[in-house]
Amino acid sequence: MVRCIIQAFGNFILFFSEHIDLVKNAGIIRYVNDNNQEQQIVDNWGDYDYPLACRMLKQTDAFYLYPVMKKSAFDLSGFIGWAEYASGWNYKQVTKFVRDHIKSELPRFHLIFTIGREVVGFGSLAPMPDRRSIQVALWVAPKHQRRGIGNWIVHVLEWYAFNVFGYDYVYYQYDSQNRKSGKIPQSRGYSYSHTFEDVKDGFLASGFWISFKLKRPEGLPPGYIDTGTLSNWDGITFPWKCLI
Repeated sequence: MVRCIIQAFGNFILFFSEHIDLVKNAGIIRYVNDNNQEQQIVDNWGDYDYPLACRMLKQTDAFYLYPVMKKSAFDLSGFIGWAEYASGWNYKQVTKFVRDHIKSELPRFHLIFTIGREVVGFGSLAPMPDRRSIQVALWVAPKHQRRGIGNWIVHVLEWYAFNVFGYDYVYYQYDSQNRKSGKIPQSRGYSYSHTFEDVKDGFLASGFWISFKLKRPEGLPPGYIDTGTLSNWDGITFPWKCLI
């Protein structure tokens, strides 16, 4: 399973300190201060008391996901299929949900996003028909929405898609009725790709989907889909630590 974790991300300057510059080193993006010294401390997210952090999903996360999935189920069920039933899930069913996601094979890839000891969101990479493309999928717990967390989740997933895995395009697809979700790809520089019809995945869904795509930046070294290895990313760490 993928063990690579990144040390920082290119657009954090939008969310943290305006005094932090960015430098690139062997494909890893770090923070440095005005004296060109590496920044080790990440500011708290907005008006929270902790930074926004993320890590790969693991089996023990059922304990932390169970309450947030139960509480968020109704609000998320308009456009997320599993949420329609999650309000009635017991702990065993949430454990199975986590286990199934952990067992999923590449290119499927899953991260949880936390602030302090609370899960605030979930992000995934999922396959596209073209093996050199990937799509992002995410949800943010309702009480943490409208705080830039969804945008940051997409940013993290893009980083993995382009730098670690080496995909040519990242797709962001959403139901046409989910206008709130539709704001994210346009704010991140995605371009319109196409529309398609699919099953209605939620009681507010129309089944008419809009697809946007983002091209891989030029000059990045080959990723997993070309090299067949993730060894270049072993041992890379975040500048923060999830508290759960």
